[in-house]
Order: sequence, then structure tokens, then C-alpha cells
Amino acid sequence: MGFWHTGYMEFHQPTGLDAEYRPTKTVYRCHHCDAQFDEIEALRGHRFEVHPYSRPVFFVRGVELGTTTFRVTRDAVAADFVVDRSTTAGINGKSVRVADVPNLLAKVKNDKVKIELANDGAHAVFEVVFRIAAVEDLEGVETAFLKLAKKGLLTIASVEGFIEDCKPFASADAYCDGICHYLYGVLAKERSPDSALPYEEYRTRFNRAADELLDYERSIARTIRALVAFHFNHFADVVLTAPAGRLRIGSSRFAALLGGKDWSSVPIPSVAKRNAMEDLLTDHETLRILRWTNSSLADLGGEASNISALAKRDIPEFDRLKLRMLLAEACAAAGDKDVARKAARTLIGNSKTAVWAERVIAGLADEKD
Repeated sequence: MGFWHTGYMEFHQPTGLDAEYRPTKTVYRCHHCDAQFDEIEALRGHRFEVHPYSRPVFFVRGVELGTTTFRVTRDAVAADFVVDRSTTAGINGKSVRVADVPNLLAKVKNDKVKIELANDGAHAVFEVVFRIAAVEDLEGVETAFLKLAKKGLLTIASVEGFIEDCKPFASADAYCDGICHYLYGVLAKERSPDSALPYEEYRTRFNRAADELLDYERSIARTIRALVAFHFNHFADVVLTAPAGRLRIGSSRFAALLGGKDWSSVPIPSVAKRNAMEDLLTDHETLRILRWTNSSLADLGGEASNISALAKRDIPEFDRLKLRMLLAEACAAAGDKDVARKAARTLIGNSKTAVWAERVIAGLADEKD
């Protein structure tokens, strides 16, 4: 991870973890298609006009619930809960008015709640687990994380020490769990000899971390979720989630390239803004990818041999895709058309990268030798 390799914490230790954090605007996404909206009412209108059916529907913070248990880990208000197409309701076996469901759920702090909704033709059951973490417990977990980071060594023992330090902060145990899943995932991904987890396990750990941290509006949680999304090449999600810094810029560049734009469509800032928490949590390979993606095209051209060397290592295909894109752009900038063309052609059969690959190849054909 970043600080295990660079010692960045020695000269830039974050003190107020959320001092510079500003939550990004919420985007409400349809779970049945790719549509997304700025307002939940627009999502609901789309949901019932485009994907109608009679079953009662229950939304929590813009997410349409299904059969999977949903977790609520921060204080909720009545407006966070929306019931539609239901004429009767019950909470934990007790009949309640449909109109009262949002207000009743907003009062729950720590409980597992079974919500039953019905109309004339259908019945649906939803389960929500409320684990509202106390602010002091969240801050306690973050202080324990900084203690771990200050040691500058990521091992199974250091993660176990972090878990032990978090035990007094019981209401934030899911927050601790999410961070731990990510740390274990990094150990597996970097093939640490200290980890007993198989290499392939890193994907499961990354996904579990993102799921556990989904509802926490804290800088550590959002940064981990953004890093996981970046690893799996969900660049649009990173742009919406990550705070200002190299991760957001790098994701914006990849998203622009995949959309058929060129490297210069995302300006390079005169001074690359470093985000302390992002640096702390980023694994070594991703740090290199972000550094290259945040460079000018001229500088990238000088890194072609290093990019090629990393791409040839035994790394995840998710990272190899990013590296092949970087290699093609770097070689094109350096005038090495053959290598640039070859790198682009490896991705022309992928529906997500075809537009980019065709643009690169066409650009090389247009250039004079």
C-alpha cells in the first residue's frame, strides 16, 4: 500500500480525516437499466413508467430493495424510506399504516426490521438491519487506523492489532470490518508472504469491503470504495465517489479515453493535488498507474518501457487493461507506432474499449511516417 512503500505518513499525517471532505452529489440509479437521475422522484417515475409491475416497492436512500438484507449504518430521516404500490404494511409482525412506515423506520437505531408490504395482487417482504454507529466510535476506528498507518507496516499481525484497538467502538464494528476486508484484500493482491489468503481472494475481499462501507459517509470509506471501483475499471463511479486528487483525475482520464476523447481532454493540474488518505490506502501497482495517468502525454511517452514491464507481470486483468491503454498512448506519443498499434489492437474486440482502440489506431494511420 502507499504508505507502506513511500513513508508518506511521515510528512503528511492527516489529523482531521473529514476536514476537507465534501460529499459528492447523490446519483439515483435504476437497477433495471443504465438510467440515472439527480432526484429520487425522477427515478421513481422512470421505474414505474418503464419497468412496471404490481409488486409493492420499497426504496431506501434511492436504492430499490429486493430479497437481500439492506444495512443502514448512519442516521436516517423519514424521507430516506419510500413505499410505493402498497395498501397494507407491517413492521416486525405488527400492522401499521403505510403512511407511518417511513417515520417509524427513521426512529430505529440498532435492530433487524422485517417490513411486509401488500396490495390487492401481491405481497413482498424486505429486511433492513439498522446499525447506527456513534460518531465517537467512528472516530475511534479512524484513530486506530492512523495508529496502524503510522507503524508503516501492513501485515496480518498489524491488521489484528487494528481489530483489537477497535473493540471498544462496538457500534462501528461494521466500519472496522469493511476496512479490514480491504486491507486483507491488499495483502492478497500484493501476494504478501505474510498472508494466508490465496491471490484470487483479493477480489472477494475488495467487494466485501465496498459492500460493508457503502453507507458510510466518511473519507476512509469513500476512498476505499473509490479505489475498489477504480481497480474494477468502474471509472464513472470513481468520479462520483472520490475526493479531489489523483484518483479522480485518473478516472476522469480513463473515462474520457473510453468515450473516444483524447488525452488532453482532461487537463493536467499545474500542481497535482495529493490526497493523504488516498495515498495511505492505495496499493503499490495502483499508485504507479495513477502517477502515469496523471502525467502529461509527453512525460507518459518516456515511461513506455516501465509501463510495458509492469503489464508483463502476473497482475490482475483489470490492471492489465489500464496498462495496455497507457502503453498505447505512451508509445503513440513517443512515436513508436508498431507497439502502440499492437497494444490498441489487443483491446479492439472489447465492447468497452473498442471506441478508444479504434481512435488510437486511426490516429496512427493518419500520422506521417
